[in-house]
Amino acid sequence: MNTPEELLQAYTALFIFLGGSVSMSPEESGLSHLCDSGLLRNLPVESHNATYQRASHLLRSPCPFKQQCHHTVSKNYYSLLADDKTAYAYPSASHWKISGKTAGEHQAMPGKFYAQYGFSRSEECGLEPDHLGIELLFVNLLLEKYLTEDDSTVKRVIREDLLDFINGEMLSWLPRWADGVSGKSVTKCYTGIAGLIIGALEDVRDILSDQKLGL
Repeated sequence: MNTPEELLQAYTALFIFLGGSVSMSPEESGLSHLCDSGLLRNLPVESHNATYQRASHLLRSPCPFKQQCHHTVSKNYYSLLADDKTAYAYPSASHWKISGKTAGEHQAMPGKFYAQYGFSRSEECGLEPDHLGIELLFVNLLLEKYLTEDDSTVKRVIREDLLDFINGEMLSWLPRWADGVSGKSVTKCYTGIAGLIIGALEDVRDILSDQKLGL
């Protein structure tokens, strides 16, 4: 039985993979190789979260495209995720939140969290502050800080910020985005990845909430 800390550490590895999968082409992220090698059938975390389990089961199922897998997954990425103007399910909050706010106003919300922790994108990065890949990297950063922090007061603040960011920012739009992915994806990969992202974030939220309550 893994401890909560071990589970959170395993999720940091998973978030790196998931963030790369929605931010880079399969050729850049290595997604096609991971599919071919069977690594997606051996994820670093076993979860009781229902969304995570459905996604994990989907990714373990046989690929229906076989020899055309690389080409099909690559084509699917570009139609679903690559371009903020033409992609069916571009993964940024400002594309999916329903609030009447401008894209700049949506991007300001995660920006406040980033500034608080000295997190910034490189000048070469073309992704928006509210892009899912950037938000997953930030969650990963906070998890690492949380797991290595010795001061109980600072640790509590990091936990509260993680919970606020996951609940208030990410899970406020990701379910709609995941529905968009599953409705337009022609491969199991991106439907499964979308499910893993939501299930993993819900799991992390629940672990942190239990620790907050002293469970």
